Amino acid sequence: MPFYQTVHSISVNSPAEKIYEALTHWVDRAAWRHGIGIQWEGENRAFVGQKVSFKFKSFLFSYSFSFRVSGMEPPRRLYMEYTGKPLQGRAAIEIVPEEKGCRVDFHWMKVEPAGLISKIYFALGLGMRAHRRRTMETLRMLKNHLEN
Repeated sequence: MPFYQTVHSISVNSPAEKIYEALTHWVDRAAWRHGIGIQWEGENRAFVGQKVSFKFKSFLFSYSFSFRVSGMEPPRRLYMEYTGKPLQGRAAIEIVPEEKGCRVDFHWMKVEPAGLISKIYFALGLGMRAHRRRTMETLRMLKNHLEN
């Protein structure tokens, strides 16, 4: 079974603490991350063991994925473990201080498609294209939210 690893990054002119808060406070994230629905168990702020689900809708189709928050190192890292279809594996968000602001890196450390449709989607190369497009869209929305 093939697995996928990627890193997508953006520089944000904001302190690490504000970036981390925008990424780990689900009510706030739902407000700036347009185009998805976010559901979570328990508190509005991320905590280790918390289950979170994202749902994307378009005019052609919709899909959702869930992850469990598997680790936190505020204000630098958030670790996630995908918990089922269409993805399984690990991911992380890392916030790296720079001269002006921070670089935000989204890592797919080892992710594999789960389920027949997902496996076909990735085998055709569509999964990685969609992942890049949506990840960069999220990172740009984060940047706009914090810098405007």
